[in-house]
Amino acid sequence: MDILRIGIPISLGASIMAILSSLDPGICESRLAAAGFSKYDAGVLYGVYAKVQTLFNLPAAFMTPLTIAIVPAVAGAMAIGKKAEAEKTSEDAMRIASVISMPMGVGLSVLSYPIVNVLYPNSNAAGPGLLSIMGIASFFICLVLMENAILQASGKEKLPMVALISGSLLKILINWIIIPIPTVNIYGAPIGTLFGYCCMAVLDYIFIRKALGENPHLGKVLGRPLFCSVLMGASAFGVYSLCSRLIGTAGTLKMFVSMALAVVAGVRVEFYSKQRERNLAWFR
Repeated sequence: MDILRIGIPISLGASIMAILSSLDPGICESRLAAAGFSKYDAGVLYGVYAKVQTLFNLPAAFMTPLTIAIVPAVAGAMAIGKKAEAEKTSEDAMRIASVISMPMGVGLSVLSYPIVNVLYPNSNAAGPGLLSIMGIASFFICLVLMENAILQASGKEKLPMVALISGSLLKILINWIIIPIPTVNIYGAPIGTLFGYCCMAVLDYIFIRKALGENPHLGKVLGRPLFCSVLMGASAFGVYSLCSRLIGTAGTLKMFVSMALAVVAGVRVEFYSKQRERNLAWFR
């Protein structure tokens, strides 16, 4: 019976995301039609959005193995009454999630134009704009995955389902309202995704505070990775802009070279900034 009590909410939570993904094409295309787009044009716009979703899901693929590892660590500490250890492990897990996913999300956003045009040449022009929004949203889905694992390990397996349902309903509502606006159209889909996962992350954070009885240190969880990611994103965008002017962007190869140099510069700045930010008292 304990297995069912724990397993059913977890399974339902996972199924919510699958259901949402299955509803997304119908909602988006029907609302694009309401904006005045033909069935063909609506299909084209959703098609490029679907391509971008492949990149959006990439950071989450790195996060799933970490969430599997964190569950027994937190659950074990809670089981033997070491709540302080569970709190520290949970905070460290959220920080690791931010350290991994935030730079990836920023990178997808600031380099959205070359990424889309190198990987999907001759795609619809909306692609880079969609990825720039989805890149930011990818950080929140990674944070939600880690927060859900912490709540499940803390014996609060029903709470992630509440957050998932709330965020999913918000996403559907936003999509329904703003996609029919002609000037917004398909961009409403990633905007809804961003706000939906933001809602889930905030609710999960509130639930974690109540479950563990202590607030995770946001300076460590978000401040440090944000500091490093902003520097990395600015350097990557600057290097790409400079290389684009010197090398040019005519042709996939030139664009790829500029993008590769920008990625190398961004990675170097990311590692350097991680060393420097340790000296900032606010992050300690």
